[in-house]
This record gives sequence, C-alpha cells and structure tokens, in this order.
Amino acid sequence: GRAPSEYITPVLPRLSILGSLFLGVLSAAPSAVEAATGLQTFRGFAGTSILILVGVATDTARKMKSELVMQEYDSLDEFYQNK
Repeated sequence: GRAPSEYITPVLPRLSILGSLFLGVLSAAPSAVEAATGLQTFRGFAGTSILILVGVATDTARKMKSELVMQEYDSLDEFYQNK
C-alpha cells in the first residue's frame, strides 16, 4: 500500500548503508585483530565465517524463543484464539 511504501522508501537506503558498513567492519576485523595482536591464528577465521556464525546464532536464538512461547499453549487452536 501507500503508507508502507512511504515508510520503506527513505528507510531502505539507510539500512543498506548500515548493512554495508557492518559487512565492511566484519570483513576487516580478523585482519585488524591479527595486526594488533601479532597472532596469526585468525588467518583462517575470515569475515565470512563470522557472518555465518552470527546468522546461525541468531536463527538458533529465534527458534528457541519460539519454542518457549509455544510451550505456554496446550494446542495450536488455543494459540490462534489468543491472537
């Protein structure tokens, strides 16, 4: 509709810029840590690996939260009646 379009249009570029900055920092973090500490153990632990780990952790937390919410209801019928 018109209202969501008016909201999303100015917000989307800001989200894209923030997302791009986050990915840039994420990809540079292992090199920065290696340069600061002198440890070479982070060489194989690239930004992509960190991004995957964050995605998996976020998804796992979301699934655990939904399971905890579903435990409060005896059945799906009761869940949808309360909405």
